[in-house]
Amino acid sequence: MTEKLTPYLEQLLDKQSFEKQYLAKNEDILSPDDPLDEDSHEPVKGLIHKHKNRALIKLSYKCAAHCRFCTRIRQIGKPEGDISENDIESLIKYLSENKAITELILSGGDPLFTPKTLLLVLQQINKLTHIKIIRIGTRLPLQIPDFYKTNIYSEVFNLLKITASAKALYMLLHVEHPDEITTQVVDFLNFMKTQPVMLLSQSVFLKNVNNTVEILSDLFIKLIELGVKPYYIYHCDNVNGLEPFICDIKEEKKILQALKKTLSGLAVPQHILDTSKGKIRL
Repeated sequence: MTEKLTPYLEQLLDKQSFEKQYLAKNEDILSPDDPLDEDSHEPVKGLIHKHKNRALIKLSYKCAAHCRFCTRIRQIGKPEGDISENDIESLIKYLSENKAITELILSGGDPLFTPKTLLLVLQQINKLTHIKIIRIGTRLPLQIPDFYKTNIYSEVFNLLKITASAKALYMLLHVEHPDEITTQVVDFLNFMKTQPVMLLSQSVFLKNVNNTVEILSDLFIKLIELGVKPYYIYHCDNVNGLEPFICDIKEEKKILQALKKTLSGLAVPQHILDTSKGKIRL
């Protein structure tokens, strides 16, 4: 995985919370690991179907910036993850034939970073009445927070309104540290309050980045005050090359227990270990 930043992030790299997440280090390696066993559950290109009632769609392997702790470090940035109109036709056909699937997670890469593909996929998903829930996982608002002001995203948000009229629509923001919630990000979140989208967050425990009670308390309080429900905090996946980020699970549990004593229930996320068999709540 090559180093990739946005001009917005480059302005923030004087803060260690950003530098450690994004700047490549000598020990960084490209790992072949597939820790969530996704490759063996891909019946058609771009669609991961591991659980009976839900599936995940990887719209591409592209993101606005590359996070050093990415679970899909083996894939991110590679063009072979792009899905064509024929690929979209195949995955929609698969979904239409598997009506037990009621929930879709749009992922990647970052689905918001490829808005034209996102538009094509959503237009087809909207025709599938058995799909009741859609989740969009994204880090783009933390990497290019004013992205939504461009014309192509006007089309995206107009389509999201149509989607939300018939389906439950969630956006999961991937945020690790309170420093990421800048004035520009707050502006985006205020914009999202005008949209029919429910906002959740997901984070990862990262050693020497956010693994303290004080940092996570600050993060979760800021999120809940801005209308974002902290949903998940993950134990960092055991992928070759990610060792510098992996915390001790016992330490993570102690931090969560301390947070539960001071924060409201709304502000405390679920502690999750992601495995090849699915998520385990710790």
